[in-house]
Amino acid sequence: MKEGMGEKSGEETAAEGGESMQSLLEQQDMLSKKLSEHQVAWVKVIQVTDKEVLVDVGEKQDGAVALSEFEKAPAAGQRVAVVLMSRRGGISLSHKRATLELGWQACRKAYEEKARVRGRIKSAIKGGFLVDVGGVPGFMPASLSDLRPVRNPERMVGTGVRCTIIELNEAKKQIVISRKAVLEEEAGKRREKILSELKPGQVRIGRVVRVGPAGVSVDIGGLEGFVRLSDLAWGKPDMKAFERGTKLRLKVLSKPTEGDEPVLFGVKQLLPNPADAVAKKYPVKMIVKAEVLEVLPEGVKLKITDKQAGFCPLRECEEGSTYKPGDRVSAVVLGVRPETFDVAVSLKRYAEIEGRKKAAQYLAPPKPLTLGDLLSPGAE
Repeated sequence: MKEGMGEKSGEETAAEGGESMQSLLEQQDMLSKKLSEHQVAWVKVIQVTDKEVLVDVGEKQDGAVALSEFEKAPAAGQRVAVVLMSRRGGISLSHKRATLELGWQACRKAYEEKARVRGRIKSAIKGGFLVDVGGVPGFMPASLSDLRPVRNPERMVGTGVRCTIIELNEAKKQIVISRKAVLEEEAGKRREKILSELKPGQVRIGRVVRVGPAGVSVDIGGLEGFVRLSDLAWGKPDMKAFERGTKLRLKVLSKPTEGDEPVLFGVKQLLPNPADAVAKKYPVKMIVKAEVLEVLPEGVKLKITDKQAGFCPLRECEEGSTYKPGDRVSAVVLGVRPETFDVAVSLKRYAEIEGRKKAAQYLAPPKPLTLGDLLSPGAE
């Protein structure tokens, strides 16, 4: 393989390439030493066949690497990493073994420096995932694979991950890695950045991540906050509208003063309050006519119109009066009940107004007689 490569001498070729013969010899000696000591060496690809990759090892005979050891076949002239396996029957080299060794060196360094490494998930197994980190087999426990429990592990197979090495087994050349640690660190940075930009009154877009009895937790792209039940809607909220993953427009209500407190958001604050429309249509002191729907221990339910309900609290009912469904009554508007948007009314105050009117009419002096009254027939 080395013969017939040209008529120029080795010294002339070396001079033209900018390297002295001495330098080439030193490189050859270094390569031979690495191969003999089964260390990783970088060699140039000479030829690729259907079964082997032939490489230049600086000797009379080319080295051979099984093509199956490469994920992608190299091209002639490309440099590849190899380790000497045997000289029996030819110079047998391993690229896979070299890749593992280089990967292990990189993993050891990353572990010592607490640096991140990149890997690719090869398969999902019981309790976690098998991950290839530069040729080194790694195990990633399911609990350390994400910030939240992974619902469909198979979907992660084949994806690339950034992680940190938390355990390193020299004897077996195996590692235990955590993707969660990287995600937590990045989430912390994003949270601090977003938190520094947030101001009460701002409007943000978020998604529901959890639903609880006190409200819902939302994420606005790196920062998690909370919407209290009372801030979800005007009146009683329909919780079906706040399922996990639902996209919401949120208003910043307050920022935390301590590290453990969440950012508080509001949903209803960006929606018109139905009570305002009712209050505009039925102002305080307005007289309304209604029909009794139901008599309850706490008061009387009324129908003002087909679309508008009313309610008279027990304390505002007329003393001594009894009410039954179907009765037609009149009442004075007191305001709007914020929890139901019913018109709050007083039957007692209407009765008092009517009573004062009758008393005023009774006590009013008679009208003085006019000339027309005196001249009219029948006048005395």
